Amino acid sequence: MTRSQPATRLPLMRLLVVLFVLAIALTSAIPGYLGQPWPWQQIPKLTQTAPLKALQKTGLKLPGWQTLEQKTIEIGGHKWSAQAIVPVGSASEAMPDPVWLLLRPQTWDKDMPQIDWVDINGVRQWTADQQQQLSFSAGTAQVEARFLRGWTERATEAVLQWYAQPDSGHPAPNRWFWNDQWRQLRHRQRQAWVAVSLQIPISPLGEIETVRAEATSLGKLVQLALMADVF
Repeated sequence: MTRSQPATRLPLMRLLVVLFVLAIALTSAIPGYLGQPWPWQQIPKLTQTAPLKALQKTGLKLPGWQTLEQKTIEIGGHKWSAQAIVPVGSASEAMPDPVWLLLRPQTWDKDMPQIDWVDINGVRQWTADQQQQLSFSAGTAQVEARFLRGWTERATEAVLQWYAQPDSGHPAPNRWFWNDQWRQLRHRQRQAWVAVSLQIPISPLGEIETVRAEATSLGKLVQLALMADVF
């Protein structure tokens, strides 16, 4: 009896394998016959395209700051809003060097964060150092950004960069990817994003710590404005 047990189990195992393969085949074939894919195979559309495209063309309004210049530029094959801003009232005094706010919004469904920080480095042709993480809260959103110094022979800037999202922010593209997957799975929606690069002028080869408070405050304003007006 003990020797016959494996022999009797073999046909059953084969039957289970056949049924399993058949189930997979039916799962793939039935939606095709019906003319539509399964619901989880349908990628949701990006719903905020209008405000995201407007952001690319007109920039962002920030309370307490005025825009001296705004234009659309191309970096790494992508269109960015480039905006020179100064504190309100400072334009009537000795003109300070403006802060440059660069924004690359997602403008279509398959647009994803890529190597945006590398692209900016290439265009600016600066040496990047003193890199660290800077964290701040903006309303209900917790944001982590990369904070670094970018310098050339002509200028030195403190740089704050992150991918802003409706409920958070992070400089790593893979963080957006998982947030996007979760939002699709749970809410059948896409996780919109905007690449943000703030470039604050500092003294030649100065320390970025001297403008940490300003960078944090300005980062909060940008995240809050995006959450209120774009996302």
